[in-house]
Amino acid sequence: MTSGWHDGAVSTPSWSPSPELQELVDAVAEGTGAPATLEDRELHLVASSGHDDVIDEVRRRSILRRRSSAQVQELFAGFGIARADAPLRIPGDAAAGRLPRWCVPVRWRSVTYGYLWLLDPDGRVSDASLAAVADVVEQVAATLAVRSRARDRSRWAVGELLSADAGARAAAARELGREGLLPVGARLVVVALAPADGVPAGPVNSWLLPRAVLTAPVGGRAALLVPADAGTPTERADRLAARAAQTLLAQHPAGVDAGVSGVVDPHEAHRGWRQADAGLRAALADRGGPGPSGERGGVELRRWSELGARRLLALADAEDLRATVVDGRARRLLEGDPELLRTARAYLDLAGSAQRTAARLSIHRQTLYHRLRRVAEVSGYDLDDGRDRLALHLALTLG
Repeated sequence: MTSGWHDGAVSTPSWSPSPELQELVDAVAEGTGAPATLEDRELHLVASSGHDDVIDEVRRRSILRRRSSAQVQELFAGFGIARADAPLRIPGDAAAGRLPRWCVPVRWRSVTYGYLWLLDPDGRVSDASLAAVADVVEQVAATLAVRSRARDRSRWAVGELLSADAGARAAAARELGREGLLPVGARLVVVALAPADGVPAGPVNSWLLPRAVLTAPVGGRAALLVPADAGTPTERADRLAARAAQTLLAQHPAGVDAGVSGVVDPHEAHRGWRQADAGLRAALADRGGPGPSGERGGVELRRWSELGARRLLALADAEDLRATVVDGRARRLLEGDPELLRTARAYLDLAGSAQRTAARLSIHRQTLYHRLRRVAEVSGYDLDDGRDRLALHLALTLG
């Protein structure tokens, strides 16, 4: 299945690089006469010039996926790019469809913050042309250094702001306020991202996000703090979650899940994290569990505002909650005939409307009544008793 939002709420986002860095990368391309791509030191795509007809598979995939693959990273690391302090010419490989290119380390005060890649299949990029754009490369380095250092300082603070420790949250809020990253009176929407295959998410390409959006790894997940502007803040958070999730899909083709909290004050960001985590767990459950077995791919997004009874996932461990709401009667239904289970779920989700349930299941109403009698016989729940119906609905929703 192609990547996309399965709930149909958000379309695949477009990519909009930093205007300042885009202008500098375009200047490098013009000065050298070669298509240029800028990546940070984690090989996340930052900006890219036009390429006319000069492109190879490495560049194409880097632009499409917004980062270089692990295989490409390993390949180029073998040429010593991490240790280089001057431009390196990297040979092509015709069999692999890889063109020759220059790697220009982007260094500021002896620290490498990224790499400029210049495709050069005909050997037209000379030492003189590289020297001519040295001042531009230095501007790129200074800009990357400022952004990278601010990001590094904010990452720990974001993690602390989402923690259960009130003292740590207060210190983190003060730190983010001093850095100008958390304005007084700001409100937030918290986004949590996690691969469906259960492995760590890895770093999010923060260059694809507005500077006001803070990111950090939290456990094996990725967290985004999105300023809650006036209007429709959660819809904006959806769009930004899409940008981040699309980059993670390149490393996690089994799919990426996203949870979006409601609007919270910064001192309650940890509550927002629990809300977003509940959305993640609901999305994973809807896939059918971790691993490639679901074969759905793409992005599953669940919003706190739409979770209904599954908001209880924010208050308890999933296993504890399951043990609480699933009794022996519900277990017989959960582990029994899938057709009866599907019928019970549809009937309860549709508030006990026989007409709508029969229409959803595309069955005759008498067939529905027969199945509901079987549900009651197998499980022992009385579907005419409101308390039994509530208990069963919770068990089927959370179990």
